[in-house]
Amino acid sequence: MPATDLDCLFVHAPKAEGHYLPFGDFMNITYMPMGLLAIAEWLRRQGRRVELVHLGVEWVEDPGYRVVDAYAGRAIRAIGLSLYWHYQSYDAIEVARALKAAHPEAFVFLGGLTAGYFAEQIIAEYPFIDGILQGHAEASSQHLIDTLVAGGDLTRVPHLVHRDAAGAIVVNDREHAGRLLQGGPGIDDLVFGDLSVMRHPHTYASSFGFPLAYGREFTKAENRKMLTMGRAFFPLFIGRGCAYTCTFCGGNRDTLRKVNGTSKLLWRSQDRVVADIRRAMEYGYKTMALCYDPTPTKDDYYVELFQRIRAEGLDVDFYFECWGLPTARFVAEFKKAFPSPESYIAISPDAGDDEVRRKNKQPFYTTTELFETLDLLEASEVTFDVFYTIALPGETVATARTTQEQINAIAARYKRARRLMTWSVQLEPGSPQFERPTAFSMITDRHRFSDFHAAHGGNRSDTYSSLGFKIAGYFGDERDVGGIAEFEHHLQHLKCMEFCFLGRDPRFWASPSAGRQHCFERRSLLAERRGIPAPSRPIGDGWTYRDALAEEDAHRGERARATWV
Repeated sequence: MPATDLDCLFVHAPKAEGHYLPFGDFMNITYMPMGLLAIAEWLRRQGRRVELVHLGVEWVEDPGYRVVDAYAGRAIRAIGLSLYWHYQSYDAIEVARALKAAHPEAFVFLGGLTAGYFAEQIIAEYPFIDGILQGHAEASSQHLIDTLVAGGDLTRVPHLVHRDAAGAIVVNDREHAGRLLQGGPGIDDLVFGDLSVMRHPHTYASSFGFPLAYGREFTKAENRKMLTMGRAFFPLFIGRGCAYTCTFCGGNRDTLRKVNGTSKLLWRSQDRVVADIRRAMEYGYKTMALCYDPTPTKDDYYVELFQRIRAEGLDVDFYFECWGLPTARFVAEFKKAFPSPESYIAISPDAGDDEVRRKNKQPFYTTTELFETLDLLEASEVTFDVFYTIALPGETVATARTTQEQINAIAARYKRARRLMTWSVQLEPGSPQFERPTAFSMITDRHRFSDFHAAHGGNRSDTYSSLGFKIAGYFGDERDVGGIAEFEHHLQHLKCMEFCFLGRDPRFWASPSAGRQHCFERRSLLAERRGIPAPSRPIGDGWTYRDALAEEDAHRGERARATWV
């Protein structure tokens, strides 16, 4: 291969095109997969010339930035793109297409859970993708770059799916790959908090928070005030693996075994976690965010971690999303380590109805157990959020309303309750719903990777109102007639009317009626900025989200799709 001046260019492409009435035009998936920083840092430590570009960060710095132009004239050995979340399916592929055209000398590869799940389909259908690294890629990335530098045999690269000289798809032998990986970095050899490997690290650290949407029509300050919880959260890497199989989750135990070769639980040492907290603080992060409690009743790891943080006097807040229910000891040590009201514990019962929860969520707990935990959080003066999901298999409108009744009860009962949120979840690749839709009385329109690519590149790609599925008999009336698009329409109206939680302060819950009024105020503000007529009325009886969107589209006229290339 001719001389190069860059061994690997890593690119994170958020979903560029998003639109939701109260958010306006936005990008989504603004956080990178946590492993991307670690891989880039590890390769740099091995002496490789590595650069990491986040296209959303580049847009914040310069809306005219184009990665193809920025790297024109550079000789690049390999280009790796993250495709962890299916929302990236269109943009990651199109950026890869453009970069391969501009750099035919480069080996263009993908990594991440979605890429790994659909690896053979992607290699078969997108000829400009040269390879996909399945599973955790820190060791295999190193093997890939080493092999490309040496002009070696790609069949010896662990976890690589690629093509041979004749164009046939090759899935490298996992047993052989496992032997090669034994010499690679362990989980405690990796650094997940060194942002210096990316361009504009301080912009990344200061711009993005929860949720993961960034409004293109709002300033950075307005994004922080209106679309996030008021500050940037650092995603703190604790461990890997999952013991559960929730119906809606694409990162479940069985899919991890399929893609990564294992779902085994791995925990980092507390020393390494504390070191990453210190690194994140150097970039201005105040809140560490994590969602990893695969053994919720076994709390020794976190008790020790919280005690370490407290002993070392680290002035940070924690946002801890619990998949199970935290123990009393966990809550007590959390409060000691993070006494600020800006430290939260989030609980995700997902359904207000016990039987719907039992069918869909693991680990299961009852509503009685949920409220006992909320009582404990209130008594311990710990701020908390509670998250729900609508349109779960086995749910009907009647049982969905049990969820809102539960939310109302929590709002009335607890002073420490902050965000009480009900979301719909798009069809996830690798989830039981995706793999066995008929078992859940579901009809879907996403069966292959190309379906996700088309969906996120089309007109029904909105993160918050699109689903990709229909649940038969959900409404129990004439609304059950029609296809997936009609189901999405009726469900969105149900969400607007009975489950809207949009508040002026994103840290707090709002009632559905207050949420719809604030949505109308946001839409009016955006219309004024666009120089178009104001919306005629709030969403309500006889005026659906789809009606309001059609009115806005008529006023705005044709507009170019947001893209990174």
